[in-house]
Amino acid sequence: MLEQIDHRGKRFTIDDAIVDEIGDEHSRRASALEQQAQREARELERARAVAGPAGATPEVEVLE
Repeated sequence: MLEQIDHRGKRFTIDDAIVDEIGDEHSRRASALEQQAQREARELERARAVAGPAGATPEVEVLE
């Protein structure tokens, strides 16, 4: 049981099963967001590789 106090100062408890369920849902969301961030980072790296060094600032001339 998790004991909490509401905005009025009244105490209440939350069943452990609900606490576990909420924790599981947060873990699933965090995992999904982490996977999405990794995909986006890979896509950004691919885009940078395709664009080359002048892709980020096209007004700059690349000298070799």
